[in-house]
Amino acid sequence: MKRRKASPARKAAFFIILAIIVCLVTVTITGLTLGSGVAVKSAKNIRTGIDIRGGVNATFVPADSTITPTEQQLESARAIFETRLDSENILDYTITTDTDNKAVIVEFPWKEDEKDYDPQAAIDELGATANLTFCSLVEDDEGNPLDADGKKITESGNDPAPKEVLLQGNDIQSSSTDYQDGKYVVTLSFTDEGKEKFKQATTTYLNDYIGIYLDDQAISWPTVNSTIEDGQAIIEGSFTAETAKSLSSKINAGALPYAMTSSNYNAVSATMGTKALKVMLIAGLITLILVCLFMLIVYRMPGFVACLNLLAQVSIQLLLFANLGLTITLPGIAGIILAIGMCVDSNVIIAERIREELRKGKSLIGAIDTGYGRALTAIADCNITTAIVALLLIFFGTGAVLSFGYTLLIGIVLSFLISVLVSKWMIRSISSYGIFKNPKLYGYKEEVGKND
Repeated sequence: MKRRKASPARKAAFFIILAIIVCLVTVTITGLTLGSGVAVKSAKNIRTGIDIRGGVNATFVPADSTITPTEQQLESARAIFETRLDSENILDYTITTDTDNKAVIVEFPWKEDEKDYDPQAAIDELGATANLTFCSLVEDDEGNPLDADGKKITESGNDPAPKEVLLQGNDIQSSSTDYQDGKYVVTLSFTDEGKEKFKQATTTYLNDYIGIYLDDQAISWPTVNSTIEDGQAIIEGSFTAETAKSLSSKINAGALPYAMTSSNYNAVSATMGTKALKVMLIAGLITLILVCLFMLIVYRMPGFVACLNLLAQVSIQLLLFANLGLTITLPGIAGIILAIGMCVDSNVIIAERIREELRKGKSLIGAIDTGYGRALTAIADCNITTAIVALLLIFFGTGAVLSFGYTLLIGIVLSFLISVLVSKWMIRSISSYGIFKNPKLYGYKEEVGKND
């Protein structure tokens, strides 16, 4: 029976994927500018944790010294700081409440591009921590909002003057951004008490303005278009993705139960230092080289494909962390290394299965297809159980544990997809060329004494 020739698409698959991997590795090292201000960040733009590069320690207390916050209010403030840091993908942080001194202590790492190491500038990244209020506005006879000097804001450009406080920050449950009908909006969700207050406010000021203030500064004054009864509101305006996120962040930060200020702050030295990072990176690089040599010597062509898969997996992981703004810690790097080990393990299982099928006398393509099929169950079982552990670490962990969970989960997903799908496409593609059809290139060895 005459064999069917491999299609041009199948023969080209290896080189197409190889070109993609080379591009991924290049972008990981150098980054990429796409134009219009859009850029893909390189690995050097990854935010590193306190253990690697240090960070900032800040103590927040009530701005009004006459306020004595309750333990519940302190815990509420702590939760809001935590939400704010999580929304910025800052994974390595610690937040504690000091009930004796009525303070909240926050510790978080420097930004990835920090050069001046200014603690105050770093604290500003947390967003405004002033008191948030929703107010009715002082208006003229025609319903135009006025500023503090009694002039229309369209004429003077100043902030509108508040008249009466309708809601406060602790009436807001959460705020986020959304993209609706071709424009960015800011969404609000109110607490049960805030829901009733907001219903009353939107009923009273229907087709009128309500000002949103952080301390004495107006950050928005949207028009009330309808009475809102479900505790869900949308702020519309000329938002970009950045300005919508900025407003949402300020609202979340302003949802503190009382206005807070940083009473003292200082820079924190790296707990393990950059030397620890260098040692781990060198160890990881040496391990990667040794693993690749082992795979090449023992499994040859499948080993070569496995090495390319490892480069692709590490590159994608680093690009995701850099461009999603995720924080990586030393445990996070350990998560990447563990995920690399999982990828190697998957490729070893596949290579061994292919070799077994060749020993049974199957054709090369038949051995590849059957080998992948037989290896799938073992690979899926191993990856799923590890992914469950990573998910538990993400749901229940904080700080460095969270960083480890994220790197491990991302690595496991990439490992499974690349090992099962991408490597199969590459091996089936390369095996369609006559020069690469020799079974010995796939680790096959005739057993000595087999025919004796």
